Amino acid sequence: MTTSQYNDIFQQVEGLLLQYAPQQVPIQEDTDLINDLGLDSLRVMDMLNEVEDVFDITYPINDLASLHTVKDFVLQIQKIVENS
Repeated sequence: MTTSQYNDIFQQVEGLLLQYAPQQVPIQEDTDLINDLGLDSLRVMDMLNEVEDVFDITYPINDLASLHTVKDFVLQIQKIVENS
């Protein structure tokens, strides 16, 4: 895992979260996707579709249950990108 790759992914995810989150709060690594940002399941699925397009990946739906924070999300995307 490289720090620059993580930072690049974080910045892109941050931009997406700002678009999809109904509650505008500062996006940090420990920001909770549901409690802090107020994302509902429809917004999560829409955002996930865009994440797949932006990073040219397929995000496993089963992994959504383990996501809680922005950092969890970024690390999972990074793992998928590195294994593609």
